[in-house]
Amino acid sequence: MQDDVKRNEAPAGPSAGRAVASDFDNTLYFMGDEEPMRAADIFGILYYQQRGGLFGLCTGRSLVGVRDVIGPYIRPDFYILASGALVMDGEENVLFKKCLPLETVKAIYERYCDSLRAVIQANDTVYIFEEESYLQTHIDSFEDLADADVYGLSLAAPDVDTAAKTTTQINEIWGEEVTAFQNVTHVDLVPKGCSKGSGIEVVREAFSVREMYGIGDSFNDLPLLQSVDHPYTLTHAPEEVKRAAEGVVRGVSELLDRI
Repeated sequence: MQDDVKRNEAPAGPSAGRAVASDFDNTLYFMGDEEPMRAADIFGILYYQQRGGLFGLCTGRSLVGVRDVIGPYIRPDFYILASGALVMDGEENVLFKKCLPLETVKAIYERYCDSLRAVIQANDTVYIFEEESYLQTHIDSFEDLADADVYGLSLAAPDVDTAAKTTTQINEIWGEEVTAFQNVTHVDLVPKGCSKGSGIEVVREAFSVREMYGIGDSFNDLPLLQSVDHPYTLTHAPEEVKRAAEGVVRGVSELLDRI
């Protein structure tokens, strides 16, 4: 953690000293659903924070990838982004960051770009070589990222088996520099030593958290669930993820009601 980071103080209240770290996609945000963010979850988070609890996001996304989606509805107390490569407080001050060598990102991209769609996380943005789209900024070459902080690379596979095979292959070839995590049909790459779990430890220290809860629904959430005091998952999660949890709930609001 950066030496000049000021320790944060949690508000007083019946939930003071507790923090909840929530995965984003398919845990709190359901892309394509009629109600992508459930009203019960939004109100549950606000009520929990009013009681003095800390709530944060723990995701493979970039800052812009969550900030522009949650809008005014949720104000996280912390962000664990790019699967732990970037950790920020609620005011978007950096608590921790670790970057990938651009040449390594380029090598991995060139190996898989013909078969898998890739996006690059750098600074607070997601970059693509394809046509610019919502929350994604077009670049022409890796030279456009020469001065950027590159936190991660995400590859979209056509199926779960391809994602699993690609994850194993990347860890075998580039394991000294990067760690690849499978997220169903996506492969998220971050700097070696980073994970959602390492992000949890940064938050624990920065906010003097006494009791940490976590909730996630996929394989890349296992480091999160293994690092908190009380791991939870959702009913649609794979069995391996359910086995790592102490409780299975229908949504984030149900977990918050138990705290």
